[in-house]
Amino acid sequence: MKGKNWFYYLLLVSSAALWGSSFIFTKQLLELADPVVIICSRVMIAGPFFLLLCLLFFRKDLRIARKDLPILFAFSCFEPFLYFIFETYSLTRCDASIVSIIVATIPIATAFLSIFYFKENFTKLNLFGVFVSFSGIFLMLFPAFMNASVSVTGVLLAFGAVLSSVGYMFFLRKLPEHYNPVVIITYQNLIGLALFTPLMLLITDHSTLGSQLGALFSPPPLYYLASLAILCSALAFMFYLQGMRHFGVGKANTFTNLIPIVTAVLSFFLLQEQFPLYKILGIIIVIVGIFLVQKRTPNQ
Repeated sequence: MKGKNWFYYLLLVSSAALWGSSFIFTKQLLELADPVVIICSRVMIAGPFFLLLCLLFFRKDLRIARKDLPILFAFSCFEPFLYFIFETYSLTRCDASIVSIIVATIPIATAFLSIFYFKENFTKLNLFGVFVSFSGIFLMLFPAFMNASVSVTGVLLAFGAVLSSVGYMFFLRKLPEHYNPVVIITYQNLIGLALFTPLMLLITDHSTLGSQLGALFSPPPLYYLASLAILCSALAFMFYLQGMRHFGVGKANTFTNLIPIVTAVLSFFLLQEQFPLYKILGIIIVIVGIFLVQKRTPNQ
């Protein structure tokens, strides 16, 4: 299995790259529609698309054992549904830099989950690497963090997003590994569609909902939306699932700290955002931290 590690590293890096690029696509679409309309539209495309894919090529794999249905439903509720609600509404109460710092603690929380619950092989050096990687994220966001406004409600909502992500990892890890990743992602998006649609209808002004959906499903925004649905809502999750099954929850989740790096680099090239020295130093620290998390002792 050691000889194949590079393949799973590539999958995890690819998943982080896709999720990082999702912020660029979403930023373009937020000019046209509310966040809940965008994410509902994402699963509206991803769910049926991958269901059709399963019916054509993985029909025999669609059956889920009855005992595993609660697990499947639980992790689909935690993410993207609950995670989206907590993160989105935390951003309405707190500056983005505060929320980003809190969300960056997810690999720390999942590291402790992997050590104390799943009993995964995690050395002191690996755990140290998780904190090193977090410090790199903190450095990248430090200037904005110092001038940010703080709300207790917003902070609690952001930690709700952290707990949602940990809950997602917990139930995803509990799901038996014999299920096809394509099938898992298909059900996750279909359940997400069933949960997000009523929410969208409940909180979105009906007089503008039609125009928002019309704008999203017209070119060129449709290309961004399709990229979010197929690449970020589905393919990235499949890559991550495969990497998590190979390395474990704690080590795989540390790769999510690459997401703000990808976003920062793409923003520099595509949106002409600044890329100061402290961000470069933060990126180096994040990568060093991820390397330490993956470091194995000679007897591993």
